[in-house]
Amino acid sequence: MIKNMKESKGNDFDIKRAAEEVRNLSFNNHVCIGCGICESTCPVEAIDLKDMGAISRNKFNTEFSGHDKLNQNIIEDNEDLKLTIDEHKCVLCGMCSGLCPVDALKLTIDDTPIREMDIYPHYNDYARIDDDECIYCQKCQTACPRDAIIIERNLPKRSDLVTGEIDVTEDKCIYCGICAEMCPAEAIEVDRETGKESIVIDKDKCVYCLVCKKSCPTNAIDALCRICSYGEYDINPENAIVLGSSVLDQELCVKCGWCEGVCPTNAAKTKKAFEGTLEIDQDKCQTCGACIDICPCNVLSFVVPTGPGQKLDKILKKEEYCIRCGACAKACPNDAITVKITNIDHTPTNSKTWINALNALKN
Repeated sequence: MIKNMKESKGNDFDIKRAAEEVRNLSFNNHVCIGCGICESTCPVEAIDLKDMGAISRNKFNTEFSGHDKLNQNIIEDNEDLKLTIDEHKCVLCGMCSGLCPVDALKLTIDDTPIREMDIYPHYNDYARIDDDECIYCQKCQTACPRDAIIIERNLPKRSDLVTGEIDVTEDKCIYCGICAEMCPAEAIEVDRETGKESIVIDKDKCVYCLVCKKSCPTNAIDALCRICSYGEYDINPENAIVLGSSVLDQELCVKCGWCEGVCPTNAAKTKKAFEGTLEIDQDKCQTCGACIDICPCNVLSFVVPTGPGQKLDKILKKEEYCIRCGACAKACPNDAITVKITNIDHTPTNSKTWINALNALKN
């Protein structure tokens, strides 16, 4: 009999079996979205998914919903293990690994992931950002519900975008500090202490807007914006280009499409593996927010009334960003949500076992 060996690492774990080949099943708790696909498709019923509704409620400040909640109102790091695997039952077949939509479970055979092996089917989904088209606006970084995108940008110098002249006639200056208070670029510092009066203008910050000149009560400031007065004769367009780079964490990314939806230059592209529908029975919904908390894609949110006496749906959905994982339906205590998978885009397989498992997801 071959015995599986389980090794726990924090809130992740590995199950390993050594025979003619070494099989290793690892679980990344922070990647798991709690959809339960692994639990429902495991042929030996070795996987137990915890109560994801309770886990997600413990993590978030539930007075908020949507992007504000996910990005700003996480009240504690959640260390609860989302699922357990009975290593005595598990045969390391790889079904959970192959069908997990976010690769939280990863089976390797002799250190090679099965998703890199042609004999195992895998989903045809992707997410990518074209740096040649990206203008580094960071809209995708802000919208990403999984914090999977980091946009680093190098901004041009102000002096390369606007030029001018500015000077203070200290004989006229009374060091009142009005110019410093009015300066929108915070480029002026005034020391008003008696006997130590001084005024300093940081020309690296100055944008030559002339606000200081116009607000000075003693006309002590002389300023000129060359761009406004003479046009962009001395500005090199190449110096105005914003440079940068984009990093897309494929481990955290769920291919929801938010990045593509908000990108103004079509630099972000995504493709989902599942097609289907998301249906909400508004009559059954009790607005507990469990679905909002668990959704990895910020698809669901509470409806905000815009006027008195409005009769609105209880839950709003942005179905174009849904990946049909079914986590919301599993977390809902009132069976108010139905997620249907109508098509799965995956690589070919001749295995009847895998075909049946993939077809079972559609049911």
